[in-house]
Amino acid sequence: MDSPKIVLVTAGASPVTWTSTSQLQIGRLPDLDVSIDDPSISRRHAEILLVDEGWVVRDFGSTNGTYLNRVRIGRTPQKVRQGDELHVGSVALRVEYLRNQAAVIRIGDGQTVQVQALAKRSWDQAVEGFELSDEQWPKQGQHFLRLMRSGYLLAHSASPDEQLRQVLEQAVVFFGAQRGGIFLADEGSGHLAIRCIASPPDRPLAARTISRTTATRAFNGQKSLLFKDCREPDLMAAESVTRGAMNSIICAVLRSPECTFGVLHLDRGLLQEPFTEADLYLADSLAAALALGVERIQMVDRQQELFLHTVTALAQAVEMRDLYTGNHTHRVTTYALILAEELGVKESDRQVLRAAAALHDIGKIAIDDDILRKPGRLSDTEFTQMKMHVIRGSEIIQMVPGLAWAQPIVRGHHERWDGTGYPDRLKGEEIPLLARVVSVADAFDAMTSDRPYRPGMSIATAYAELQSGAGKQFDPTLIAAFVRVRPRIEALFEQESALRQQHDAGTDTVSSRELKRQAMEETPGPGPTPSREAKTLATIELPPAACPV
Repeated sequence: MDSPKIVLVTAGASPVTWTSTSQLQIGRLPDLDVSIDDPSISRRHAEILLVDEGWVVRDFGSTNGTYLNRVRIGRTPQKVRQGDELHVGSVALRVEYLRNQAAVIRIGDGQTVQVQALAKRSWDQAVEGFELSDEQWPKQGQHFLRLMRSGYLLAHSASPDEQLRQVLEQAVVFFGAQRGGIFLADEGSGHLAIRCIASPPDRPLAARTISRTTATRAFNGQKSLLFKDCREPDLMAAESVTRGAMNSIICAVLRSPECTFGVLHLDRGLLQEPFTEADLYLADSLAAALALGVERIQMVDRQQELFLHTVTALAQAVEMRDLYTGNHTHRVTTYALILAEELGVKESDRQVLRAAAALHDIGKIAIDDDILRKPGRLSDTEFTQMKMHVIRGSEIIQMVPGLAWAQPIVRGHHERWDGTGYPDRLKGEEIPLLARVVSVADAFDAMTSDRPYRPGMSIATAYAELQSGAGKQFDPTLIAAFVRVRPRIEALFEQESALRQQHDAGTDTVSSRELKRQAMEETPGPGPTPSREAKTLATIELPPAACPV
């Protein structure tokens, strides 16, 4: 196998090329691998080197910084890929060619041997190549086997929610259902909540109504249930059944040997044949197979919740130092999420936004108290120091493993659409979309919040300022979207103002009726009555759950 190699070239009409198999040190010093005589470059500026994971680049603490694909990096190594753009000072470089380390395997006693190829595949990937053809295996059997492997796929998917939706779509097709849904139990309350719904790909979802009544009955009774005829009185009393035009329902319990997670719901329409008992047993097997993946989804949910709590604590640490921005982070995050939803930002990016918006001012930790807490307007010198909070925040984020995705928002939320912002003077769509979203939300909250030197603007005045800044400070498309959600923003603004007044007056108490309602919600309800159970065509008894939901 060929040796590892990297080729670095300068941009421009007469490119200069450097090649290495291990390391390229960049700077003004003549004895470095990449010696560039340019005043914007430090004596020892940066280096590219080969590590176990591949080629990486890092900055040596240079004066003018090192940028990888327009994002400033620090001393923490960042992975380099072929075609990446690298800016050292004002000099632009490009990774023209890159080949990682040759494959080497250890054979014992410190000896290694180089091989020409290797395969590192999962069991599922390996056996996929030996799957029987349609002639050797019935098509329905093939389809169901793929569904049965879905639990494994869910557990190893980088996007488990998307994988779960795809599995549900396949199940709807396999069972000939008009609609399917996955209910997952909230670990705090135990109540079922719909996680995703699906319909056959060739027709839109007829109604978004999924019967929580039947799903709750199956979940509480620890039985997978088949309702062959939905015209029975107790089912017709459920609005979700009648509005959903359901003729037949399967509710298969999602569970592992230790815990019960939720319910797989499938239903057929009024003109379809009802499900059979064989369908129930197949759906029950599928629900059991999904348990591994669903458990992974819930584990990811817990990790995300813990992470958001940690991020919130960091944001609150900043606000505790700034006397005049109470609850600023929460409001900015809320406004930003409303705007992102209006723009159609996908759910995974909204999750990023939720955490990164909370961290957008984390760099203020590094700003002196006499500037951060100054009751009046900042001088030009003080404002220059205050602007450093985006750079300090970016550096803090860079030091935390796994937070690289938040850096563009933390660093870029004070850039301007016309290119006159800071710190990098990015212009237009060079500014990351989520950073532009936070910029609008941040500016709106700053304008509508009280300061010692001026009262907060009215919503009408703040909106007028935003619209006047469209195309200059702000992305005009985002301002138009923020105008469309103005009723929601006004409602939230008025709600917080009322809560703040109640807090200041000491009247924010909980009524006895509210306490009673909360107590009723916390009391577990009874399971399905024997008379209701008797009306189901078939049930599958499950062992009792070994752990609480």
